[in-house]
Amino acid sequence: MQLPRRLVERVAALLIVGALAACGATIRDLNLRPDRHYQQKVTVTARVTRMQSVGDDTLIEVVDTRDSRVLVRASGRVDVSVGDWVKVTGVFVPEARVADTSVYDVITAEDISRTSAPWFLNFR
Repeated sequence: MQLPRRLVERVAALLIVGALAACGATIRDLNLRPDRHYQQKVTVTARVTRMQSVGDDTLIEVVDTRDSRVLVRASGRVDVSVGDWVKVTGVFVPEARVADTSVYDVITAEDISRTSAPWFLNFR
């Protein structure tokens, strides 16, 4: 009798952890209510659709599984290419300067790393 009870407890714990992990801000959330997320650290997983080097910075457009888009500003060169799935961690800011141009509602990247595509592409 003890084994099934432990199994149930572990499965319940895993479900709770999974639900909490899915509660992070999505690109859609950033676009719908950007003022709620300004100056907060966010992490998004998305696919690179466009990249452009501007001076010492790189401007990247990423799109999630639901076609929501956001711009990412990275300092220096980035080792990703168009079509790659990336995990971006950074601060969501209302305005950033890229060369001589102001760009609005941008993630100022602290870390950009390649990752695999989500298992359930249209889950959220």
